[in-house]
Amino acid sequence: MKTKICEICNLEETILFRIQITKGKTWIFVCKLCCEKSQKLEFYKYSGTWKGNRH
Repeated sequence: MKTKICEICNLEETILFRIQITKGKTWIFVCKLCCEKSQKLEFYKYSGTWKGNRH
C-alpha cells in the first residue's frame, strides 16, 4: 500500500484529499482531519481523493 505525507500536519496516510486553501492554482494533498478543518477557509476547494491502495 502506498502512502503520502499530509502537507499541513506531515502525517503519513494512505488516503489524502486534494484541496486548495489559497487563492490561485496551488493544490495540496491533506489528511481527512486537515481537510475537514480547511473547509471553513475562504478559498477552500475540493478536487478529489488519492488512495494508496490502487494497483
